[in-house]
Amino acid sequence: MGVTEWFGANAQWISPVTSIGTMMIWIFYAQLLYSSYARQTRARILINRAVGDEGIDSPCLVCNMSGESVYVYFVMVRVETTDGEFFVPATDCGHASAERDSVDLNTRTHQGPLASGSCMQLCSFNDMLERAGRLAGAPIKDGQLTEPEVELKAMEYHVICIYGSDKRPFGAIRRFEIEHDDSGRYSLVATTTDTQKRSSLRYQKQISQWLQEHG
Repeated sequence: MGVTEWFGANAQWISPVTSIGTMMIWIFYAQLLYSSYARQTRARILINRAVGDEGIDSPCLVCNMSGESVYVYFVMVRVETTDGEFFVPATDCGHASAERDSVDLNTRTHQGPLASGSCMQLCSFNDMLERAGRLAGAPIKDGQLTEPEVELKAMEYHVICIYGSDKRPFGAIRRFEIEHDDSGRYSLVATTTDTQKRSSLRYQKQISQWLQEHG
């Protein structure tokens, strides 16, 4: 039997198989196009430590690696201690009242639009530790505890953002463990290689609670 005769004899099932194969190819390419589109439109925020040689005196950087601008709503820092955990706002810290008139508003408040590919510099990790330590009852000075009754364990940055036309804010989160040497001086170690994104319903309720408490 020749090829032509074979195709003629099996045309009843060759045509459906060809249609199914064509459909699978189109589905494959559609998935590729959707994945590419999703990557381009997905919000991506990185939280990192700048100038690593400075240790805890390094500033915390928030970088927008999204395809569009994001609006940084506010920044919270979760502090873990041996006596529990609590949240500290990272807004409007590190500037004395006499300096505020000469400091850019975004730098002062750590709020506002952040263009694609841009970075926002927050307070240094040491400044946030000292501020959090005072609120936790574990005062810190020059990277050392002054009263060792309460031990600091970790700090976790929560950068609350709104992306593009999205109505719901999300959180960009990165956690740093607080380690100390025999002299009591602290250092920070990131527990993840990347920044996590959180936008669950439960987290939305947490954001609403922060807004009520801290405005």
